[in-house]
Amino acid sequence: MKKWIGFLAGGAALVVVASVGYVWFSGGSGEPSTNITAPPITTLPTTSAPATSPDTSISESVATSSGPVATDAAPAQPEPTEPTTVASTSPPSSSGGTEATIYRIDQSESSVRFEIDEILNGAPFRVVGTTSEVAGEMLIDFENPSRSRLGTVVINVRTLSTDSSFRDRAMRGPILGSARDEYEFAQFEPTDIEGLPDQVNPGEEIPLTITGNFTLSGVSNTLTFNAKVKVVSDDRVEVTGTATVLRSDYGLNIPNVPSVTDVADEILLAVDLVAVPG
Repeated sequence: MKKWIGFLAGGAALVVVASVGYVWFSGGSGEPSTNITAPPITTLPTTSAPATSPDTSISESVATSSGPVATDAAPAQPEPTEPTTVASTSPPSSSGGTEATIYRIDQSESSVRFEIDEILNGAPFRVVGTTSEVAGEMLIDFENPSRSRLGTVVINVRTLSTDSSFRDRAMRGPILGSARDEYEFAQFEPTDIEGLPDQVNPGEEIPLTITGNFTLSGVSNTLTFNAKVKVVSDDRVEVTGTATVLRSDYGLNIPNVPSVTDVADEILLAVDLVAVPG
């Protein structure tokens, strides 16, 4: 009997060691494969369109080659282009104005994070992972804010970092698969924005509901962010927002690790973005 108990214990130990080894070696280094970029927003100038133009309003065109699809193809990383503006390259002063301006996310002041609850070593624990590897553009039409646009936001999930290097490797390996180039980037492609105001006043916080397609690990689902936008000054726009996703919706399975006995299905996503004129 003792022999069989020892045999089973040894087998269980080998399984644990193999599992830990797989997580460690499949997680990679966490270094990004390339500089992060996002599809640009393009606009049609209202001041120079010919009289026969069928539509002289501001419109958005996002490169379809990087759209979110549930395949093994990695989201394309287009080369950044110079921003297109209508009427001026600068937003209005506090006295008002008539310009539409492209703003780009400033990575040095921006972050994306996730939060998820688990039972770690028998006690509740909230895991928080963050990255500053985020890119995207927004167009603010100060004359007609209802025509403002948010472009596709791209996040390098390979660079997410928590308080544990082992957990980070688990995310990059068996959980997100982001060590693989085809799953390195997640992206949010907006399809609808509710709450755009009739006018934008510097310093005013504007609550918005932003719905779009969120692609993670090759799977796309509809996602809605509750967001707040503030035009702080001519040179700074701040955006905060939160949304909830389910692990089960994206097929994210947690590897069997002895110290972790339970992980919640709900994941909180949060963004804290600063955008500046491009």
